[in-house]
Amino acid sequence: MENKPKISIVVPSYNREKVIARTLDCIVAQTFSDWECFVVDDFSTDNTKSLIDIYVQKDCRFHYMLNERKKGAQGARNTGLYHSNADWVWFMDSDDIVHNDFLEKLYGAVTEKTDVLTCFTNVIDNDSKQIKATRNWICEGNIHEDLLMWKTYVYYPSSIVRKSKILEIGGLDEDCPSHQEYDTHIMLSRTAYYTTIPEVLFEYYVGGNNNISIDYGRSVEGRIYLLRKHKKEWYKYREAGIRLFGMLWSSITWSYTNKWQKLWAYIRTFVSSPRLYFAWNSYKKHKAR
Repeated sequence: MENKPKISIVVPSYNREKVIARTLDCIVAQTFSDWECFVVDDFSTDNTKSLIDIYVQKDCRFHYMLNERKKGAQGARNTGLYHSNADWVWFMDSDDIVHNDFLEKLYGAVTEKTDVLTCFTNVIDNDSKQIKATRNWICEGNIHEDLLMWKTYVYYPSSIVRKSKILEIGGLDEDCPSHQEYDTHIMLSRTAYYTTIPEVLFEYYVGGNNNISIDYGRSVEGRIYLLRKHKKEWYKYREAGIRLFGMLWSSITWSYTNKWQKLWAYIRTFVSSPRLYFAWNSYKKHKAR
């Protein structure tokens, strides 16, 4: 493709007509203009398409698409990924915003060896608009061990990624039910080189009626999935594995009210990793002394 854009932006969307304009406006306002944006609709039942069409008609860099793959955010992201024309991809969520110089500063720091560039994040309460926390995780070089040890983290919208590295891992895992960005960066960080711009350039909104409600059962399913998928690495980094197992066991306790659902989740967790179960119990006994 001649004059291909430098960055492809992929925005998965499902019934987001009330909030997606905020996100698309912050994309239009970027001081870095050499981009294309695929808004991938996961078969919304509201007026999402009509709203997106307004942006498509005003700016040829926007493209509306229906999810061609497995239903869900990961399938929508992969749809945009496989249609993208740039060497760099930015997975933006449909209810968050970034500063106007986000792309300029991240793309401006690209080097030959860099595969992922990320920045600091403010967590904003959607109702009060107040800052709840600032995530100033440093990701430099090979972060695989730090990621597994819970010492750092990477949000999808706070980072741009070299497309070839995502293709190397086979795209995004469409079967992962939750904690999808964590799963993606566990896989990417095995070979990818990370760089952090030490500035807050991304604002992550939580709470409020406009946010997708938290599905605790789905969160449990995601953790069980991660436990199984990356089992060997949790054994290698035992401290991280014990922490994941403890988080999972605790979340099952308060996520389910139905005792049979709770029992089934406990059994599946134990079967997924009995070694970590016994290690976690030994850790609890040690802490209780």
